[in-house]
Amino acid sequence: MIRSTKAAVLEALDKPLSIKDIEIPNLLRGQVLVKVFYSGVCRSQLMEVQGGRGTDNWLPHLLGHEGSGIVVDVGEGVTKVKIGDEVILGWLKSSGLSAPGAKYLSGNQVINSGQVTTFSNYTVVSENRLVIKPPSLSFDTAVLFGCALPTGAGMVLNELKPLVGQSVIVLGLGGIGMAALIALKATGVKLIIAIDISNQKLALAKKLGATHFFNSTQEGFRQAIMILLMVVHSYVSNLVVK
Repeated sequence: MIRSTKAAVLEALDKPLSIKDIEIPNLLRGQVLVKVFYSGVCRSQLMEVQGGRGTDNWLPHLLGHEGSGIVVDVGEGVTKVKIGDEVILGWLKSSGLSAPGAKYLSGNQVINSGQVTTFSNYTVVSENRLVIKPPSLSFDTAVLFGCALPTGAGMVLNELKPLVGQSVIVLGLGGIGMAALIALKATGVKLIIAIDISNQKLALAKKLGATHFFNSTQEGFRQAIMILLMVVHSYVSNLVVK
């Protein structure tokens, strides 16, 4: 088994991460060792680094909850994946054993981790934070299925559940916002109004199916949206009356 790896470690809030050599512990029941090929950087992780979650009782610790890679070793009881399987790492619980986060060593320092971390070349992950990657899905694209796509699309499909013909505003076009937009397009929503401060992201939103676009830094964008919605509502009402 691989005995050590490099990792980006959060040692103090609102400080740069430290690149350290850490020792990989023996796998416990339900744990899986994965060689990480790609990792996403979720906005929530940046917030955690900056101290946005408040007091952090687990320092120093590893970060990252979305990635892709290949299984290199498995602990006792693991049946969902085997050595050589290509996998997606994500924060959402799935089938499989729930194992505790690993504790790594860097010299005499204990480095904590959760049930999934991805800011390292190799990582110990709980079996229930892994899913098999479809062969047709590239490793770089697979990262999106670890957080952004299931969060954004899941929000639309499982919580919002929009009806065909409705109008929806997507405020913020990060990974989750773009994933929500894609899901809205698939559900047949009539108007998808995309709002962001980046014209580049708004251009991508247009390619993904947004029908209207507003840069929130431009003066009067709120009034423009309200006029658009009033015009659409009036047009639909006239159709119903006729």
